[in-house]
Amino acid sequence: MIPTLKNLQYLIALKKTNHFSKAASECFVSPSTFSAGISKLEQDLEILLVERDNKNVAFTPIGKRIVNQAMSVMTEMTTLVETAKLDFFESEVTIGVIPTISTYILPNFLSNLEKSYPKLKASFREDTSDNLLKQLEKATIDFAIFAFPYELPDYIEDFQVFRDSIYFIKHKSRNKKIIEDGSLLMLEQGHCLRSHILQSNEISNKHISNFSCTSISTLVAMVDMNIGVSFLPKMAIDYGTLDNYPNITLEKNSMKANRDIGVIYRKNNPQNENIKKLAQLLVKI
Repeated sequence: MIPTLKNLQYLIALKKTNHFSKAASECFVSPSTFSAGISKLEQDLEILLVERDNKNVAFTPIGKRIVNQAMSVMTEMTTLVETAKLDFFESEVTIGVIPTISTYILPNFLSNLEKSYPKLKASFREDTSDNLLKQLEKATIDFAIFAFPYELPDYIEDFQVFRDSIYFIKHKSRNKKIIEDGSLLMLEQGHCLRSHILQSNEISNKHISNFSCTSISTLVAMVDMNIGVSFLPKMAIDYGTLDNYPNITLEKNSMKANRDIGVIYRKNNPQNENIKKLAQLLVKI
């Protein structure tokens, strides 16, 4: 049987006063209630903790070790309670982020965090959308920076902050502003940007190239080699991804897709409103 914290507190008080009546008074209970608590603790642990008579109290050798352990337990419980009372913006948070966003948005987001909430300690985990959802399910991250639309499970809530356009890009030697069969370069399966492009444009499987890319930088390099055409998010363009690729043409007025950027978190998270405040820092301030 696992002992109660109350009875451990009784034991610590007894060690402090070395007297049943004084310890009972310190714990604001009657001597009989206190004595019953110590007896129940001994019963739960199946050991003799103290030897007592009408005048003296003597801790057994195992009793001395147990009371020291009890003090450690109560110290940890005090720390736990104090941690729970910490202001959210003075605590530590773990934030998930998808790869097609992290490079372009985290520098500004971190700068905004430092300005707005300097006592908040944030760490980041970059992973695919599916894996971040699994981490939220296990509560190993507090929330995740995400792109939408995305089919979310019932226990997840989303908060969308701004829209990110996705523009068609091609090598300047390609005159056609259409996607030819087998020419569309895409990120590999698992990246939500791939699904956003497919959902937002009239694209069939015949358009998709046999090549797939592991990152946006690889995708851009392949377009620069005129291996195919593709789409690029506005945030990546604003970041300067195309600055060193003069042969790539950005077609803003032809085919265009969109995705929405925001955060996801568990519906039962008591910090939901505070998470939304952090999400608003995804845009420049």
